[in-house]
Amino acid sequence: MPFSRCDYTANVSDETAVSIWLHTNLDPVHHHLETEKPHLFFLTETQIAKPSDVAYLSYPGFTLEHNFKKHAGVCVYVRDDICCRRLRCFEDSGFSSMWVLVDTGVESTLYACVYRSHTGDRETTRLFEHLSEMADEAQRRYPTAQLVLLGDFNAHHKEWLFPFMKTDHAGREARKFALSLNLTQLVQVATRVPDVDGHTANCLDLLLTTDPEKHSISVTSPLGSSDHSVVKSVSVFSPPVDCPVGTRRVWRYKSADWDEMRHFFSSYPWRQVCFSSGDPSCSADAVVDVIRQGMEYFIPFSDIPLGHKARPWYNADCARAEARKESAYQAWVLARDRKVRSRRVRAKKRAYNSAAKSYKRVLRRARFDHVSRIGARLASYPPGGKQFWSLSKAVESNFCRPSLPPLLKPDGSLAHSAAEKANLFATLFASNSRLDAGSKQPPTLPCCDSSMPKIAIHTKECPNPGSLPMYSQYPRRVVVPIPATIDLSP
Repeated sequence: MPFSRCDYTANVSDETAVSIWLHTNLDPVHHHLETEKPHLFFLTETQIAKPSDVAYLSYPGFTLEHNFKKHAGVCVYVRDDICCRRLRCFEDSGFSSMWVLVDTGVESTLYACVYRSHTGDRETTRLFEHLSEMADEAQRRYPTAQLVLLGDFNAHHKEWLFPFMKTDHAGREARKFALSLNLTQLVQVATRVPDVDGHTANCLDLLLTTDPEKHSISVTSPLGSSDHSVVKSVSVFSPPVDCPVGTRRVWRYKSADWDEMRHFFSSYPWRQVCFSSGDPSCSADAVVDVIRQGMEYFIPFSDIPLGHKARPWYNADCARAEARKESAYQAWVLARDRKVRSRRVRAKKRAYNSAAKSYKRVLRRARFDHVSRIGARLASYPPGGKQFWSLSKAVESNFCRPSLPPLLKPDGSLAHSAAEKANLFATLFASNSRLDAGSKQPPTLPCCDSSMPKIAIHTKECPNPGSLPMYSQYPRRVVVPIPATIDLSP
C-alpha cells in the first residue's frame, strides 16, 4: 500500500504512506509525486514480487528504495533534495519493513515503514518483538533522533484505535509495543474505505512517534483503486525550504515585431528620460524602464511560476475528474461521521467508487493521448533532423533508467540485476583473457572475523611552528596543526 492506505508527509519530511497495489496504480502514484512533491512517500502492500528491473517504477526527481514481496512489500520515494540513508541492518527478510534515517540539518528522524499481513497471532507477536528490538537498537545508535513508525498494521483496538469497534491480538500487540517505547498514535480517523457494503471503516494505518507535538495529520481520498486513504503528516521541526518563489519571465524572441520596436525606440523622447534627474542612477533606471516597456509591447512573453513543473498531459478533464473524486470522498466521510442512515452512506460510498474509477480512467486516457500526440509529432519530423532529435532527447530525459542498460546474455536473455551484469562481465573477461590458468581453480579466501580499527587523529597547535622545516612553506598567519596522538581502537 502506498501507505496507501496512507500518505505521510513531513515538511522536510513530507512523509507519505499509502496502502496500494503499486503496479496497477502506477499512474496515480506518479501523478501524486508530480503534483504534491512530497519529501518522503511511503507505500505499503505494494503486491510486487522482486522484479528484475524496477526502472519503470521510478520517477524523475525521486529515488526509489524498496523491499518488495509477493502479496506484501513496502517502498519509499525519496525526493532528491532530501538527505536520506537506508538502514538495512534493522531489517529482517521475513517481514515487510524498511528503515531509513533522514537528516534535515536541524534534526534527525528514524522512519520505519511496516506492513503487517493477515497472518496468525504467532507471526504477529514475532513482528512486534522484532520491531521493539530494532527500535531499541536504533535509539541506542541514534540517541538524538526522533522515531516514527508508520504503515498498515491491520490492527483493531476498541480503547485505542478509531472507531472503537473491537479488539484483536494485533491491536493488543500494537498498543503494548507503543506503550513500551512511549510512542503516540496520531491517526484518529478511519483510513480504510470499505469495498464491500456492510463492512466498517476502520483505522488500520497508524503513525507512531516519540514527538507528537511536531506532527500534524490530515487524511485525503485514496489514490487510484486503493481502498486506503492517503495520510499526510507534516512535521514542524524542518528548516524553511529554500524553494524559489515568484515567477520567471520567458520572452518569445522569434515572434517579436522588431521593426515596430525599432520605430518605438527611435521616436521616443529620450532627452526627457536621460536628463530628467541630476542623479545618474535615476536616469539609468528610467532608461531601463523604457527599454522594458518597449520589449513588453513588441515581444510576446509569459510569466512562469518558479519551481513549477509543466504537466502538458494534465488537461481540464483530469482536473474536473479529480475534483469530483475528492468531493465524493468528502461527502461519504461526512455522511459516515454524522451516522446518517446506512442506505445513504452506501449511496455516498458507491458515488465515491464511481468517481474514483472514472478519475483513474481519465488519467490513463490523458497520458495515452499525450504520448500519441508526441508520437505523431515525431513521425511528422524528418528522421535525423534537428527538430526530430530535439524532441526525442526531451522525451528521453523524462524516463528513469539504470546507469547501465540491460545486457544480452549468450542464451539470448537479458541481464537486468547488478549481480547478473557483473557475472556476465566476468564471464566475458575470462573468455577473452589470454592468461593460461590451466586447471587451476581461483583461490578461496578464508573468512576474517576481524575488522579495520577506528583511527582517530587528535590535533593540537604547535607551540613553536617556526622550528618545523615545513613551516617556511606557509604564510606567517597560518596555524599549522600537527598530529598529537593516533588512537587505534577496535
